[in-house]
Amino acid sequence: TGPASADPSVISTMLTSYFPVPLDEEIIGIGVVVVDITERKAGEAARQQLAAIVDGSGDAIFGTTTSGIITSWNGAAERLFGWTAQEAIGQPASLIATADTVGVQQEMRGRLNAGGAHERHETTRRRKDGSVVDVLVIASTATDETGKVVGLSVIAHDITQRRAEQQALETSQRRLAAAQSNAHLGSFEFDVLTGELTWSAEYSRILGLDPSLPASYELFTSMVHPDDAAMVAGVRTDANRRVAFDLDFRIIRTDSQVRWVRTQSVPEFGENGAVVKVVGTMMDETRRVEADREQRVAESRFEIAFEQAAIGAAIADLDGIATRVNPSLCSFLGRSADELVGHRSAEFTHPDDVAFSHAAFMRMGPGHDSYADQRRYVRPDGSIVWALCNIALVRDEMGAPQYFFTQLQDITVRKVVEEELVQQALHDSLTGLPNRALLTDRLIHGLAGSRRRGTQVGVIFLDVDHFKVVNDSLGHTSGDDLLRQAAERIAGAIRPGDTVARFGGDEFVVVCDDVNLADTTQIAARVLEALSQPCVIGGQDVHVTASLGIAISDEHATPESLLRDSDAAMYRAKERGRGRVEVFDEAVRLKAEARLATESALRRGLEREEFVLHFQPIVDLSSGTMVGTEALLRWRHPERGLVSPADFIPIAEATGLIVPLGAWVLEAACRQLIEWQVTAPALTMAVNVSVRQMLAPGITRLVENVLLRTGVRPEDLCLELTESVFMEDVEYFERILASLKALGLRLAIDDFGTGYSSLSYLKRFPVDGVKVDRSFIDGLGTEPHDSALVAAIIAMAAALGLDVTAEGVETQQQLAILEQLHCGRAQGFYLARPMPAADMTRFLAASHRWKVG
Repeated sequence: TGPASADPSVISTMLTSYFPVPLDEEIIGIGVVVVDITERKAGEAARQQLAAIVDGSGDAIFGTTTSGIITSWNGAAERLFGWTAQEAIGQPASLIATADTVGVQQEMRGRLNAGGAHERHETTRRRKDGSVVDVLVIASTATDETGKVVGLSVIAHDITQRRAEQQALETSQRRLAAAQSNAHLGSFEFDVLTGELTWSAEYSRILGLDPSLPASYELFTSMVHPDDAAMVAGVRTDANRRVAFDLDFRIIRTDSQVRWVRTQSVPEFGENGAVVKVVGTMMDETRRVEADREQRVAESRFEIAFEQAAIGAAIADLDGIATRVNPSLCSFLGRSADELVGHRSAEFTHPDDVAFSHAAFMRMGPGHDSYADQRRYVRPDGSIVWALCNIALVRDEMGAPQYFFTQLQDITVRKVVEEELVQQALHDSLTGLPNRALLTDRLIHGLAGSRRRGTQVGVIFLDVDHFKVVNDSLGHTSGDDLLRQAAERIAGAIRPGDTVARFGGDEFVVVCDDVNLADTTQIAARVLEALSQPCVIGGQDVHVTASLGIAISDEHATPESLLRDSDAAMYRAKERGRGRVEVFDEAVRLKAEARLATESALRRGLEREEFVLHFQPIVDLSSGTMVGTEALLRWRHPERGLVSPADFIPIAEATGLIVPLGAWVLEAACRQLIEWQVTAPALTMAVNVSVRQMLAPGITRLVENVLLRTGVRPEDLCLELTESVFMEDVEYFERILASLKALGLRLAIDDFGTGYSSLSYLKRFPVDGVKVDRSFIDGLGTEPHDSALVAAIIAMAAALGLDVTAEGVETQQQLAILEQLHCGRAQGFYLARPMPAADMTRFLAASHRWKVG
């Protein structure tokens, strides 16, 4: 640096450069170059001064290229946006733009690059931490010496606080407006000096006016209800007298609605003490006024309802002491108001319900403002009444408890009906004993108690022997009388704590708690003895017996197993002659298990088609020819071989499997008949039908469909029924047999002579023939009574026009006697044993003829 000219006051800055001057690889001199850099240094100083100003600015200042790349970044920018200069320089300006302002930023840059004036607008920008800041952006162009735009300069001023204050003000104004709107509270100001009146938008809405209409005192007074006009007119005078006022009055809106409003105002005073302004509010009080009126009406109605209610009602203090009662409550409890007021309800509550009602009362409080239950009360005469009790805790406006309101509805009649329904649901209507449902419940509780105490439960299953005979011979009324007497005798023979239940029909069950086998056997013996005494039914003595089975519980016992085992023991008592007691033991268990195994095998046998038919010829005794055949069911068990019908038919009957089995037998027999009738057109087929099959729905339709499918002529099919049909519903079987007979087939009574009352029903049922039971045929020629009975049956059948077939003919002597008695047909081992279908086919082909006569 040194003088720039001869003028010593002018200082110039020179850049001096030295360099060697070589010649033939030797330095021969030093060259010097001097350049004047005064202006450049002045420019650098100016830029440093500007940079200092920029860095010291409180506003964020940064520069960008025309394409938006950041070229400078001051300290305020680092503080405002969070990015350091090193991080920001070289990045696009969109670095600080929010997603929704990137496009606006680009448009602004485009306008500035095109020579537009500086830009100024409020917007938002993004910080490094992702937060958003409100800023005032001022952007302008930077040009070179030629005026060409070479970049942009941007100043960002933080306006977050100003915006927050502005938003707070706007929010406050909105809240005030909303509060006035929600509260129906309008405000007004009246300038006493100028007479100018202003009011809020809500004030206009309360008056039913358009908020854009200018406020005026005349407009307001024109809307005041005429009856309140004088009162409102005095308000101005009161205000001028420095008096605040609080006034309720009515207005009539432009839509003709009458509304109640409340106006409150206070005066404001000037320096001289004179009133200069009156400010106040107006609130729509219509709902409050109407609510007050409704409350007064409700209180009046409550008084009427309380006193005249058909339901008893009382008001009690927080200690539960009655302070008021209505006439219905007095009538319900049988006491006067003086006897009830000042007393707790527990004094009149049934002793068994006192603790319960006290516990309910103690629950009332926080979270339990209402309660309902059913309880009993005792009247002065000792009678008991039931009430549905509803208690409500009444609180004041602040939620503090005030008193209890109680209602008692008389439900005495309903409770009596409910008890009767429970009695009916759990007790037998005929005998009054527990029914099967209650019996199961007693068994469950008995078993649970016995296990806790280490004792046993004994179950006695009882069936009245030959009850059907009594029922049919003496009538159902007498049968019912017999069951009632049996129930009384059983109940009288057992211990006080034991339970006797009617299980169904003529079956009873006794449950004995805390017993052993010996105890239970003694109880059963007493029951058997009590039932052995004659019962007086319809004025005559009737002797009955019963079969009893006993089962004793073990650790695995259940109600079902005890009933099952005692039932099995009872059946063994029947098998061994009836009128006795049998205990379920290993033998009975084995038999029951065998029965269950047979039942399961029967079901599998049906599925696997293990059943076959054998056929036994029916011979005409006058010609010695076979006129028909009887289809007999056989079971070809895969392990046991051919099983006798006696071993599985009773089980099939008991389980209901006889119904599908019988349907299969009928279809198979009819199909076989069609095949045989090719060579023996006159041959008929007899098929046994059990009572269980007859009771199954659609038996007539089943037979009809089989006839249609197989093509068998109805007259060639004979259905054989045992005499047990006479032991069932006579009217039902009369209808069913009539419908079967209408199909054209034949009906016969099988095992005739072994049943009861069958002779009296022969004329009533549409049967075509009878089959004399083999038990009578066995005694022909050896038992005079049997011969006489068979002769009587044949004669009776002839008189009624019925065919007679003798079963079980096994000797020549029996056959000869039957011929002498003019029996029409016979079958039995002597004539031919039952045979498979293939053997019967060969038998028919041989046209076998028996020697008779």
